[in-house]
Amino acid sequence: MKQFIIILSLFASLNIYSQMSDAIKLSDFKLCELTIDDLKKRDPELKQVKIEEMNLCSDGFVQDSRFDNRIGYESKLYPGVIFQKYQSDLNIIAKIHLTKDFEGYLPDGNYVDMKTLKTSDILKKYNNLNKWTSKGCSDYWGINKDKQLYFYVKINKSKKPQYPIDEKYYLEQLVDGIDIISDCYSYYENNTGEIKPLYILDGKEISEEILKALKPENIKSVNILKDKNAVNKYGEKGKNGVVEIFLK
Repeated sequence: MKQFIIILSLFASLNIYSQMSDAIKLSDFKLCELTIDDLKKRDPELKQVKIEEMNLCSDGFVQDSRFDNRIGYESKLYPGVIFQKYQSDLNIIAKIHLTKDFEGYLPDGNYVDMKTLKTSDILKKYNNLNKWTSKGCSDYWGINKDKQLYFYVKINKSKKPQYPIDEKYYLEQLVDGIDIISDCYSYYENNTGEIKPLYILDGKEISEEILKALKPENIKSVNILKDKNAVNKYGEKGKNGVVEIFLK
């Protein structure tokens, strides 16, 4: 009987290991290199979906320039994974959002099951975290690692006061979503060795491809910003200069 129980235990362990080995490995997806076209080759039924940005206000006014906000792509091949583009005119993937359906490995190799993952589990897995961040208008508290890996837990608005945070309570709550974000602007600057200015068309950042497609007769004026003036207005992105273009 004892031998039978041992065999059953070994079988169960092997079955669990097999399931984990088949789990999604996010390290297989190289942000800023992976494209929508790559995903469509793997899954022709890739579909566009709306997504809640857990770190932004629900009114949609505030935007995050690192990715195309509130629009993503999901595939039946990768349950619980939503891919988001760098910006609307480029096909490269800059962000991955994980929902409650995700079970697998994060890019750093940590295994998570979103159905059972608690906030306290995050603190056990990682050191030097930036805890309990929020835009103030967001419905979630955030915990992030190096501004690349973000974990979100729903704010209980019935708890008064909201601040200081009731850490004991929130550590026992399930994680509602995870974001993995890459700064593709810096990625391309560091990996191509090319130093290019920032192009702004009517207040919106654009790629060089869009710039080349503009017709001269549609341009009203062009303004060049350099050095301190560029950085003061556009931050770190403006350090190589800024070309502001205004259409008629």
